[in-house]
Amino acid sequence: MEKRVVIKGAYGDANFGDDALMCTIENFFVSEKLGVNTVFCGTTSDYCGRLLQKSGYVDISKNKMPTADVLIYGGGTQFFLFDSNKGSFYLKFFLRLLKSDPKLLLLKMKTKLSGKRMVPAEKYIGLGLGLGPFNPENDRIEYIKSLVRQMDLLFVRDSTSLSYCKDWGYDADEGADICYSRFMNYERPVRTNGTSIHARVKRKKIGVIVRDWKYENGGNGYQKALLKMIDEHQNSDYEFTFIIFSLGDINWKKLLTEGMYPYLEWDPSSGQITEFMDTLDGFDGFITARYHGGVFASVLNKPAVCIGIDPKLNILVEQIKGFRLWDKPYSEDDLKQAMKVFDNDSFDCSDSVTSLRKKADAMFDSLGKYLRELR
Repeated sequence: MEKRVVIKGAYGDANFGDDALMCTIENFFVSEKLGVNTVFCGTTSDYCGRLLQKSGYVDISKNKMPTADVLIYGGGTQFFLFDSNKGSFYLKFFLRLLKSDPKLLLLKMKTKLSGKRMVPAEKYIGLGLGLGPFNPENDRIEYIKSLVRQMDLLFVRDSTSLSYCKDWGYDADEGADICYSRFMNYERPVRTNGTSIHARVKRKKIGVIVRDWKYENGGNGYQKALLKMIDEHQNSDYEFTFIIFSLGDINWKKLLTEGMYPYLEWDPSSGQITEFMDTLDGFDGFITARYHGGVFASVLNKPAVCIGIDPKLNILVEQIKGFRLWDKPYSEDDLKQAMKVFDNDSFDCSDSVTSLRKKADAMFDSLGKYLRELR
């Protein structure tokens, strides 16, 4: 009888980064032919079934909780505790949805509750997980430690996450983000120099990947300086296009619509991962407030300025040679200085990506070996 493997993550939230994680993990199971029954679980499943090739999908916001022989926490930052002022953000968000879309509000409330429920399994695996940051004063940290403690096999995606495990006395191996693996199935652009592709075009196309930030004070402080810089550079050597990875970034979408700024967004109901990657490949560089925006920039060998709203973006800048960080207090001068990376026609981060790919591939190889030995 086939083993049932359930993969849990922030799937179904219409976020390109998490959707890419889901599809990359499924590519692994399809390619390796492990003889297991795979089921992904997350929220709103309407579009996930369209993106998946062979796997099942369970929407846990509808009170459906699958059972598993093996539960895999499939990438992303699934364990963190910010010291935040979320109260005011959530109140505004609640009132806005209550007025505009009460059905969506109900779904999000159910999702919030169901996300804390455990999927019963015999074995637990963490794959390419990012851990932290953690507010030590939050009493839920012991609950998170208990989740990490139960892992039979744990791969984290960076040295910071590995340090948390060591401090807690748990065994873990350092892998890399799942999307660096060969199972991302997007090879072509990695071998090319990002800035040279459009060398004959006078104005360089810069994609600006933004996100609403609800987790701590000052997290949205970059908005004003970023918009001012773009307004001042409308007729410069750069052509800016905003990019929205998640349908949940409603504040930014409102800002861009009212300001008549050009933007494109990931639509999982009609798009495909490779098609959207092709769209991203049309840019010469990126300014990104999203971690996976930086990951995909590096996979495409494009220069990037990472906005330091989240420590994982700082970590990515350390991992990718040539990336620049725009950090608090988000001054315009600091941003302009960081953007000089776009003028570096010899930019090449392929060595960094190759190193991370080796770690990610080794992580998947170990997972395959572990699952085969369970049969």
